[in-house]
Amino acid sequence: MSQDLVRLHLTNIAGLGAVQLIKSLLPALEQNKPVRVVEVYLPNRGDLSSYQSADTSLKTTQYRRYLPNALSRLAECTVLGRRFSGELPLLVMGDLPIRCNARQTVFVQTPHLVRPEKFSWRLAKLKLSLLRWVFRSNLEYAQAFIVQTSSMRDALIKSYPSLHSRVYVVAQPVPAWLLTAGLQRTGRTKAPDAPLHLIYPAAGYPHKNHKLLATLHGNNPANWPIVHLDITLDEKSNPAPNLAQLRCLGTLSASQMVNAYSTVDALLFLSTDESYGFPLVEAMFVGLPIICPDLPYARVLCGDEATYFDVDNADSLKDAVNELHRKLSTGYWPDWSEQLRVIPKDWETVARTMLDIAAQPSAGATNELNARKD
Repeated sequence: MSQDLVRLHLTNIAGLGAVQLIKSLLPALEQNKPVRVVEVYLPNRGDLSSYQSADTSLKTTQYRRYLPNALSRLAECTVLGRRFSGELPLLVMGDLPIRCNARQTVFVQTPHLVRPEKFSWRLAKLKLSLLRWVFRSNLEYAQAFIVQTSSMRDALIKSYPSLHSRVYVVAQPVPAWLLTAGLQRTGRTKAPDAPLHLIYPAAGYPHKNHKLLATLHGNNPANWPIVHLDITLDEKSNPAPNLAQLRCLGTLSASQMVNAYSTVDALLFLSTDESYGFPLVEAMFVGLPIICPDLPYARVLCGDEATYFDVDNADSLKDAVNELHRKLSTGYWPDWSEQLRVIPKDWETVARTMLDIAAQPSAGATNELNARKD
């Protein structure tokens, strides 16, 4: 069996964050020479469903779904998984191992596969329990798993101890559109003590925690030094209509995001659970201050340079905003050089590492993020 040829499984890549990641990664995967992608399985919905490679030798197959997506996905990973069997290694980008006979590597992008501290009978939580059941049931079919941070690696191994020697950390840089923008912030665009202009770029998933904004009362500028808080939801999804400073901008294009990062004073991040947190990396890359929850995923990326608050605590969030405003008023601006040191500079490096793992899982990934203290 050749080890320099790999198949790529993208059939479940339809969410906004995952699509944006793959759009940056896919060209680099295709251009990699030592290990070549020769076949790609595409989703039947979303931006990637009509993807056409510039490489005419690359075979693309759209995976058709005839059942509701959740049921179709369950069948694809279990009873119908054999269709992905083959001699060539399979790099699965959609979190769940597939029940097939192939050398398989799985890229895990969701934190929801980590076992929760307590069980819940809520419908949304039951669906996540089903995902974890599929993941656990199919562990034996994958030789390697790739995650984006050491904290996600450790959490996954804690939930599934059999993965101890099979999880590799491969961090990702910012999206390609930001890598080429040439944007570097070194200070505010207005007076140091002016009220803050914040942005929170996130889709409306429950774990993104927009509901926290509904518990704020922001009309008193003495307690809430913000002139604008921009979120990337439509007005109909406004989580806090009574918050005067809140502006719903809808989904922003790449150029609109670059423009936003060039004018705002800081990134606000509210998410309760992340496997990575791309907006945090984006903000660090352009040099913006960050306000985010004091949670492991944020600590491992931002270190001591971010301004932290207790997740789901509105008073703590207000204190963090006031703290950052005070620091900026004295001329402070963050230095993210230490945090960015372990972030790859380009997507070609990421593609090469992922494909090397997929072709030879036992070889692993050779970077300091994969060092473990056991």
